[in-house]
Amino acid sequence: MIKRYLGLDLFDLVIQFGATVALGVVAGSMAAPHEEVGIALVVAASFGLLAWRRARALREQATTAVGGSDRIAELEQRVAELEYGQSRMLELEERMDFNERLLVRQRDEARLAPGDEAR
Repeated sequence: MIKRYLGLDLFDLVIQFGATVALGVVAGSMAAPHEEVGIALVVAASFGLLAWRRARALREQATTAVGGSDRIAELEQRVAELEYGQSRMLELEERMDFNERLLVRQRDEARLAPGDEAR
């Protein structure tokens, strides 16, 4: 659910938070007289990075959703073509059966005809 709104899952957010805290501690210890400035810069950079990652993830989700609907439409078209091909094949099988019956009937009539003359 979080991924749908933020574009990132909970694991990504936890990593982002952990990295921000770690860098904040390092920045706070390095900028001894002005610790707040170092921590504020780290937090600001972290939010900027989070916003960039979120925008990129949401853009990829939108692209995937559009591509997914195109893929579904393509698959539906292929299924329709296969169904048409199957119905066409059934029709051809029926015609072939009919022709086979006609050939068998003609062959049987041809066999009976000489037998009738023998009487």
